[in-house]
Amino acid sequence: MTNDYQHNHLFLMKNIKSNVYTPNEVELAHELADALNDQKSLAFYLSCTKKYPKDYLLGALIHVCGLPERAIRTSRARLFTSIITNSVYNTHDHSWD
Repeated sequence: MTNDYQHNHLFLMKNIKSNVYTPNEVELAHELADALNDQKSLAFYLSCTKKYPKDYLLGALIHVCGLPERAIRTSRARLFTSIITNSVYNTHDHSWD
């Protein structure tokens, strides 16, 4: 994909009206994708905005983006995904409720 195509595609995605996601969820998903340089996974980030609290997502994002490059084995996006998908929110133990 060319950068112009990606830019136009992202511009269109940001302007989509959705009955499934709130404008705040769409904005947060774009923020995650942009910070992690992972726009191709926007659908995953949108689903995360429904499943996890905003503070939890932003905390994980701050943690991942704050790590030095040498501490990242694959990519920041993959590390973020690993942290999120292995969280207490994905267990059947709801003692944190």
